Amino acid sequence: MKKLLTAKSLSFLMLLSLLGGKAEAARQRDDGYVAQDASCCRSSCYECGCNPLYCGAWDVQIQAGVDPILWRNRQPLYGVTCTAATSLTPVYTLFAQMPKFNQFFKIPWTVGGQFGYHMSDNSRVYVEFDYVQANAKTAPQLVSAGVIGTGPVTTTYTTTFQFNKYKLFEAYVGARHYFDRWCDRVSFFLGAKVGLTHHKALTTSLSFVVPVPATPPVAVSTVYASNTVVSGGANVGFDCCFCGNWSFVVTGEIVASAGPTAQNLLLPAALGAGTGLVGTTNFFFGAVSELRFPVTAAIRYSF
Repeated sequence: MKKLLTAKSLSFLMLLSLLGGKAEAARQRDDGYVAQDASCCRSSCYECGCNPLYCGAWDVQIQAGVDPILWRNRQPLYGVTCTAATSLTPVYTLFAQMPKFNQFFKIPWTVGGQFGYHMSDNSRVYVEFDYVQANAKTAPQLVSAGVIGTGPVTTTYTTTFQFNKYKLFEAYVGARHYFDRWCDRVSFFLGAKVGLTHHKALTTSLSFVVPVPATPPVAVSTVYASNTVVSGGANVGFDCCFCGNWSFVVTGEIVASAGPTAQNLLLPAALGAGTGLVGTTNFFFGAVSELRFPVTAAIRYSF
């Protein structure tokens, strides 16, 4: 009889313990917050709550948007006369400052993705890959400039450009801090990233319009060579949770890097006959640096 009472007592205590655990779990689900333990183990419960992230979880993000580009520190365009007679003292003809990016190209668009890891409930690190493209404007773009000669006379020239598409690839590592969700749905974040930008080669055809008939167009040539440069920037945005594992993300960024590498364009020997450009053998495009302002919308899945 004594053994029977002892067994019943143990069974009753185990039942109370089980019911208490279920009540605590129900309490955690009701208030929308699941606490993490000190070891930062990944939670198996994905819910929209106060926590913006799931410590120890991974995620995949797909994004797309627009990426306006500014060319900064734009250097002048130069024409050079370097013949046998001027080999020791070549003649430099100064054209206009290199025009703005939006004078040649339409607004760039971008697509890309991220693969992230949640270091805590509020911090995330990630790697990112992007592709950016801007289509050239359909009509050739005219750039007017005063040409500075050796005398007091300044002649006005207009240079006509017709570029191909502007393309670049990017790869970054970055980190973001997420603030606790507002109304268990929206979390704002701040972040930074650093990586590499690879510019594809950029080609154009060009001709010169002067007070007499225009010169024949110069054949399509590479005027900016492909290059790979260091780039980096900062970002801000918000993450809206839905269905637990899923988030809708909007991000605004500023990214800085050097621009593509300017090339020396060798001009045809007959260029400019009777126009004042005769003898101009080379054309140098101005170097530029870049500021990009990506604005993207994305879907992120945590697992």
